[in-house]
Amino acid sequence: MKTDQFEKLSYTMSDSQLGCRATNSNPCNQGAGMSTAPATATMYANCMEEVKRRTGIVSAIASGQLQVPGSDDYPIELACVQLRKSLELIAFASVTTNSEKYSAAYADFAQHWNAKRLLKNLAKLHPAFYPVPVKDLGMKDGSRHVEPIKDGYLTQEDFILLYDRSSEVMHARNPFRTDSAIIDFKHSFGDWVKRIQTLLNIHYVQPVDSKSIWLVIMTDPSDGNPHVFIADRK
Repeated sequence: MKTDQFEKLSYTMSDSQLGCRATNSNPCNQGAGMSTAPATATMYANCMEEVKRRTGIVSAIASGQLQVPGSDDYPIELACVQLRKSLELIAFASVTTNSEKYSAAYADFAQHWNAKRLLKNLAKLHPAFYPVPVKDLGMKDGSRHVEPIKDGYLTQEDFILLYDRSSEVMHARNPFRTDSAIIDFKHSFGDWVKRIQTLLNIHYVQPVDSKSIWLVIMTDPSDGNPHVFIADRK
């Protein structure tokens, strides 16, 4: 999908009949500036690129493509580090879409790092802050239609569970503990990556108090990088 084609398209969210038209002809990918879109959109795209890289490491571990020497625990620990950092990046990206309101509410926001607390803070300011995964239904009547994905993606509840479980692995176990050392991740690492990918492959986010949405394509056909498109409601 080329940029000059994209700016002529109208997007319709099928469950809410929200029509959007792209207003920026320069999508922001990693390292690229934007002349009309906010600079925070570039930050968002950078976060998405980093999520792709880190979940790629987890996939390589889960498939056996990446061999980690040492104890059998080491590949699990490495995977958990990458998963937790991926969740942190999703949370930080959500802050970028609402940075003005978030910074006004939390003066020390630049020091915030706990992803679970970030989500709770964001939900207080803007309940609809979380990414909405969509699938592309193609062109119809001169508009491109997308439809929200209903399941199989990383929900906010999944986010918190995975964050807590991966955080447990981040710390050395106290040798005096007598409870089980087994941590139930609910899903395999490969399945967690698929859920993250389903959430982010094509999604939109709605900044608070804004008539615009940010439509995000994780792998744009033009260059394979994440692109963020700013669109206005009709």
